[in-house]
Amino acid sequence: MASSRRYVISAAMFIQLLMLTAVASPLADGVNPLGDFTKMNDDLIEELETSEDSKIVPVIFQLNSPMTESDENRLTELGFDLIGRAPLVDGGLVEGTISDVRHLSNWDRIEYLELDKPLDFFYLPPEWGGEPKTDAGIMMHETTHVVTATDSWSRAIISPNGLVEYDIDLSFTEWDGDGTAIVDLDTGVDAGHPDYDYLEPWTGDKAIYSAKFDGVGWTETRNSDTSSGHGTHVGGTIAGNGDASSGRRAGVAKGGQLVALGTGDGASIFAAEQGLEWTYAHSKPGQNQHHIRVVSNSWGTDGDYNPNGVIAQLTDKLTFDNGVLVRNVLATLEQTCMQTHHLQSQLLH
Repeated sequence: MASSRRYVISAAMFIQLLMLTAVASPLADGVNPLGDFTKMNDDLIEELETSEDSKIVPVIFQLNSPMTESDENRLTELGFDLIGRAPLVDGGLVEGTISDVRHLSNWDRIEYLELDKPLDFFYLPPEWGGEPKTDAGIMMHETTHVVTATDSWSRAIISPNGLVEYDIDLSFTEWDGDGTAIVDLDTGVDAGHPDYDYLEPWTGDKAIYSAKFDGVGWTETRNSDTSSGHGTHVGGTIAGNGDASSGRRAGVAKGGQLVALGTGDGASIFAAEQGLEWTYAHSKPGQNQHHIRVVSNSWGTDGDYNPNGVIAQLTDKLTFDNGVLVRNVLATLEQTCMQTHHLQSQLLH
């Protein structure tokens, strides 16, 4: 009887040992076949947990140092198509299956992975997929008064030597953003609108450049807003000259210059990342010919702020390396007014 009990106990211990070995064996070499979730954002983790392994997904990756030809070959070996490069964050955009993403996350060169998602544009009109609104709220011609931009316009500019600056007609020079360029990173701008005065690229007094992302690079075009009109409206709020309304609907920084970057009809996080890379390259200290000082992002995605994501990484680089303010405009009226007021203070200094 005692021998039988010892046999049962030994058998049970053996089975437990087998189970423990089975669970631990995938991690014995430090590789989890389900993927390394510590290197992924929440959206990507959710995609891996809810989708079939054969589903193809777009993923933005960051390496722990600049990408090399060897890295590109490795991505191909892992089953990925390299769609675009993002040198400022040592990464790019790839497409591959869920199964491939799991393997990719275990590569020691990977710093971070995030799912490339479509952008949500705030205040999108109902005819373009936005939520219908019954309350018009503050109208555009009232915005400049709400954020006290009109008070700023009326202030005289005092030069460093203490003298008041005057225009040619001896009127006070307005404090209206003239000499500062703002990047409107959105759906683009229809620069043929009277409020933009678009002439040739990098000329004119208002919209000085308009381009659309084609998946590879930026193509100059007068109308870079072919998807919704959202960016055209936002650009007018920022720096429209108000010509179409005899000045009634001028932008907050009505004297400022505008650079319109359209993220394309299928706007996504990676397209926005490419817009921030473009802005970084054109706003480097000592090479900022058109005095780009602000980027307006009137869009976002759902979820919490993630400091590891490419948008956050590039926002930090633009701020600390180039001294460019990147503003992400929020959806509520109160928040929008507060951020617009802060935007105004940056534009008009």
